[in-house]
Amino acid sequence: MSKFSKLIQKQKEVKDSKKHRFNLEAKTNANREGVLCACGSKHSYKTCCEPIHKNIYLAETPLSLMRSRYTAYVLGNIEYLMLSHHSSTRPIVEKKEIETWAKSVQWLKLEIVQTSETTSEVGFVTFKAYFLENGKEHVIHEESRFVKENNHWSYIDGNHS
Repeated sequence: MSKFSKLIQKQKEVKDSKKHRFNLEAKTNANREGVLCACGSKHSYKTCCEPIHKNIYLAETPLSLMRSRYTAYVLGNIEYLMLSHHSSTRPIVEKKEIETWAKSVQWLKLEIVQTSETTSEVGFVTFKAYFLENGKEHVIHEESRFVKENNHWSYIDGNHS
């Protein structure tokens, strides 16, 4: 291997370790009082998304479920992502792939664009989720649809912009 190839490989390893460190720090910091929740609520994780991660019935609105799902992506909490996904569209086959991807990117921020009037059974949240992948910033822009299943809100599908 040439010196140049070794240098490129070393830079890639440093970059990959920084991504891992960021996600590890997010996981570690999430358990500390006073550390802001990744969902952007300006509340601590302990008082914001953590209770919902432990009890999905605490997500009283589609917006609170949306925020908790984003935070679950940041933390790589695949079990919660599966639980909060409607059973009719739950991506069980892709579970490991989703977990690997969620942990491989650096989550930057969640921006709530719009929440639509919700009925007791359906609601919509339009959001942008920003992340870095392979050193390049990306954004997921989606209008998500949420419905009630087993007396709690569940993500069923979304339209990407």
